[in-house]
Amino acid sequence: MKIFPFLKKYSKYIYESLGVIFLLVLVEIIAILINDPLLFPGIDKIFLGLGTIMSNKSFYLAFFESFLRTFIAIFSSFILAFVLGLIAGLFSKVKYFLSPLVGLLKLAPTPCIVFVLFLVSKGDAYITSLVITFLVVFPILYQSFVSGIENIDPYIKSSLVIEGFYTRKTIFNVIVPQASPYLLLGVLNSLALGVKVSIVSEILVGSDSIWGLGRLIYVYKIDANFDLMIAMTLIIVIFFAFIDLLTIVFKKILKK
Repeated sequence: MKIFPFLKKYSKYIYESLGVIFLLVLVEIIAILINDPLLFPGIDKIFLGLGTIMSNKSFYLAFFESFLRTFIAIFSSFILAFVLGLIAGLFSKVKYFLSPLVGLLKLAPTPCIVFVLFLVSKGDAYITSLVITFLVVFPILYQSFVSGIENIDPYIKSSLVIEGFYTRKTIFNVIVPQASPYLLLGVLNSLALGVKVSIVSEILVGSDSIWGLGRLIYVYKIDANFDLMIAMTLIIVIFFAFIDLLTIVFKKILKK
């Protein structure tokens, strides 16, 4: 009888594990139905592809390039979001003024922005990937910081009125530390999205002048190495799952 409380406690992880097994079985069934290893490889080929990729130096170079571009874009976006988010959080009129621009960046289709930037930058794939990641990540960081300021305890805000709510001392010693959990959560959310957008832009641009995970996927597709392409996609999915796990843990800390 003691086994049932155990199953109940860990039922979430059990069902998630069953879901993963179901996906693996589904992939294998599709591979059998298609019956063309070159077009859709089976699980064995995909796992062999994982080993091939992990032993290839080009993968680590591509990962570093994609992550570096994402870091540069997020860091630049962080600075701008910090400044504008701080002002918008303190002055509602500024927030209303910036809301159409932020809303446009949220709603604009990523592929369209990639092609427009690629044309404007005269085919510079590196600048295109950097700018598109910056534009997509900025609204998340901006909104996170604005939300952080707006959710500061009202009693703290009331006590700050005595010293002057907008002085340098109160902003950097009280307001920014109070809002920092939201901004850190925004950074975690933007990290996975930033890498994803960077990879998508590399694939859409398809230029030899840029290197990264997306470019590597594009090369595998051109060379018809679909087992390596799917294996690379699996690696990226695992990376995103790791970021999501960090986000969930941080959200629990934030709630406490």
